[in-house]
Amino acid sequence: MSSLIYARRERPSSARLFPLDEPVGELLFGETTLRALVDAAAAACGLVVVDIGADDAVPAGTVVVGDDDVVVNATALQALLARAPSRGIVQAAIAPGTALFAASTRVLKTDPTIALRVPLWAGSFPSSPSMSDVVEVVEVADEAGHVVVDVRPYGPPPHQLHIANVQRLLGWPRHWVHVLDLSLAALQTSLSTSMWTKHKRGPSAPKVHPTATVVRSRLGNNVKVEAHASIVDSVIGNDVLVADHTVIHGSVIGDRCRTLVDTHLRRCVCLPGSTLSNLDMQDALLGREIFLTTGVAFFYDGPGKNVEVDGVDSGRAVLSGAVGKRALLGSRALFRAGIALPAGAVVVARPEESLGKLDDKGLARAHMRIGDRAIDV
Repeated sequence: MSSLIYARRERPSSARLFPLDEPVGELLFGETTLRALVDAAAAACGLVVVDIGADDAVPAGTVVVGDDDVVVNATALQALLARAPSRGIVQAAIAPGTALFAASTRVLKTDPTIALRVPLWAGSFPSSPSMSDVVEVVEVADEAGHVVVDVRPYGPPPHQLHIANVQRLLGWPRHWVHVLDLSLAALQTSLSTSMWTKHKRGPSAPKVHPTATVVRSRLGNNVKVEAHASIVDSVIGNDVLVADHTVIHGSVIGDRCRTLVDTHLRRCVCLPGSTLSNLDMQDALLGREIFLTTGVAFFYDGPGKNVEVDGVDSGRAVLSGAVGKRALLGSRALFRAGIALPAGAVVVARPEESLGKLDDKGLARAHMRIGDRAIDV
């Protein structure tokens, strides 16, 4: 008996996303990587994932074709398949005016009144993946649910941040800001569908100190939570150390990360293997194997304004920035909110704290801002 196929198109243009410097499929979206999220969605729908090139013929038995940077969970994929006709092809889309629409369109020139078409199709496919026979655009992720966070006094009134909280998760990350927003949306979806429980048993069960607090969160295997730490509305990966007095709220912490004493993280997505120490890091995308010290800070122009990214209004009242893989940010390093630091960057306030330097490739991507002037370094 032949299998039904989810053909995942691997496109060179989506292989890596600045400044993280790693395949999009390996980035975290909620508690899992993008590739694992799509694999699980396909399996739940009875589909086998087959990776193909962007210009390859679609394998026989294909019922879904999606680009390799599409974020989709099982519920959204089932909704798309339910609308697929026996002849022709339907394309997934996100309805305008929703939190998911905002999460996939920030800092892009997109018509806010037209549904965002996502490169995900279902139906009866010819051998060519041109998708020229689309008969309908289906807003499978048209839920308008969101979590409202009060961030006064930042941003214009009403000083709020909306994080998508839906069952049908769909997105298309084309910028690091989208990775952050869609990861936080996937976190909300994950927490609403299943919960971590402190009754896990066995040698790999999390070890939570009696004075620590864990609320509506999930902890991976071999996690250690030390005294007086607090974890709220978050997902913590495997082999993570949460040090004394650490506060983690609404965040995703990847495998093998560790915090230092008194670290505070809010709405951060931290890729695996990083060491994190900061007094108030919020709304940041932190790359793999970085070292973040206590005095690092992202500063805002002032209350009543959204953060600008690459000179464009991000639509976000609060946003720190993105840090590339294996970067080292030393104490008292200050950055304008919305900046992206390239992979391998070393930024310190004092030369003796430096353990390395920017290479030529990283230096070419770096820039600084003085007042309203952007200066290439």
